[in-house]
Amino acid sequence: MLRWTEFLDVEAIRPSLVARDRVAVVHELAGLMSARAGVSQRELAVHLLAREQLGSTVMEGGVAVPHCRHAGVERIVTCLGIHRGGLAFGAPEDGLVRIYVGMVSPPDTAGLHLNVLSRIATLLHDPELRAELMAAPSAGVMRALLVRAEEACLPLRNEMSLAR
Repeated sequence: MLRWTEFLDVEAIRPSLVARDRVAVVHELAGLMSARAGVSQRELAVHLLAREQLGSTVMEGGVAVPHCRHAGVERIVTCLGIHRGGLAFGAPEDGLVRIYVGMVSPPDTAGLHLNVLSRIATLLHDPELRAELMAAPSAGVMRALLVRAEEACLPLRNEMSLAR
């Protein structure tokens, strides 16, 4: 079963983003992904911002998932950042965003791209998990919380084989 954490390294998690505006947040997220994605931070930020121009990626609960596809990327790469004070990221009615997930995928992974986005949205829809992430003291603890949450919502392997 698909796991978001398969695409999220602990080094790509920042418990305290320092950006002061929307564009700076995207650049910071791009910086967390650029080395593993094999694309420069600037180029990745440009693609993420272009995708945001098509429509805001803000979800309820103060979460945004800026994402894009890029021909120079060989595999899906994600990152996670927490902005303690929150920033306006989408429309004013969206409120402040505190949890940011960045994602970049190769162009030929449309189905997988959407599946990972769906997994992210499902997990971060949970207000309890969002609160735990906000309170987590380190990137390692944040990743462990996500792994635990995925384990809890994925069917056991035995259950899957019985369902077939």
